Amino acid sequence: MRRLVALLVVVAAGVVVAGLFLPSPAATVGASSISRQALDSDLSAIASSPDYTCFLGEERQLSGAGTLPFLGAGTASAQGGVYDTTFVDGWLSSMITDRIATQVVERHRIDVTAADVSVGRALLSRRISAVLAQYARDAGSPQPGCGGSGSVVLGSLPAWFVAEQSRNEANQALLDARAVGTGLSPGSLAGYFRTHRTTFAKDCLDIIVVRTRAAAGAVETALGKGATFAQEAAAASLTKGSAAQGGVAGCGMLAGSFLSPEVAKLAVGQTSAPFSGQGVFWVVRLTSRSPVSFASVHGTVVTTVVDAGQQLADTQLTATLRHTAVTVDPRYGRAGARGVALVTPPASPPVATLLSPRADQPAVTAANA
Repeated sequence: MRRLVALLVVVAAGVVVAGLFLPSPAATVGASSISRQALDSDLSAIASSPDYTCFLGEERQLSGAGTLPFLGAGTASAQGGVYDTTFVDGWLSSMITDRIATQVVERHRIDVTAADVSVGRALLSRRISAVLAQYARDAGSPQPGCGGSGSVVLGSLPAWFVAEQSRNEANQALLDARAVGTGLSPGSLAGYFRTHRTTFAKDCLDIIVVRTRAAAGAVETALGKGATFAQEAAAASLTKGSAAQGGVAGCGMLAGSFLSPEVAKLAVGQTSAPFSGQGVFWVVRLTSRSPVSFASVHGTVVTTVVDAGQQLADTQLTATLRHTAVTVDPRYGRAGARGVALVTPPASPPVATLLSPRADQPAVTAANA
């Protein structure tokens, strides 16, 4: 699902039967609509790929939302069967958000090129791979599951569905890039690279890592009074491997890491003021900086641009969601009263009016346990 699903509150309503097409749209978003057939086609495409449904489940668990109830109660297969509405409503919410992003792209007259869609596919594949790798690490597994990589997962899906999701990813990436004043074209990215050249250089660092700000201040004071970096690293740093070598941590490109903003400000030979990161405090010295070519770091530049603009773009899209009229077919729920794309359940009839309340409770099976 798209990143912006996190902006939506989704509540399960029941079980939706697959393969039932009615004239009414599943949802309307402003002046456009999402047909029930489009929703059902997406669900069928997802059901065709165990690797993709596996990825969606791992992504959901990493977000803290629990396991993904993909199938409805008592359903052994989604082919011609039923999907759990927690999943259906979640996917419909993501389609609503994708439609909002498309409308914003169109409103700003942003031209989405084939090259942009290719970038979107690469970002989608990278995101899937990152989720699978993180889930495997958290689970203590020696290798990722769900096919193992984004390329394998995307290869298991219908081509039209991958194209659709790649276009959605491209729309979001273009809005992220626009939020930091650039685009995804080679010329725009090259311009961003030139402006932020130190971010993408190969930096060699010495580091001292301590637990508290007070300890970091003490290191800074000692260095100011003439102590060598190596002496302070050996005496105070928590990183015993680098401390034994005078604080030498090695070389690499730091773009995208928490170290990057601080190190990018340093000249060669300069030592940073103490700063926090990953729950500890750092004092860093830049010992060398080697420039790299734009061609060699193109993918990293794309990722850095998208990450840099993500928070602002999400804020802008949230504001757009709040001011866009969204309606949902009552079979799925209703739009939230606050104007946010919120799929909530329709009201259930009072228990006293039901002939057999217990008969309306789904049995727990292997499909939904």
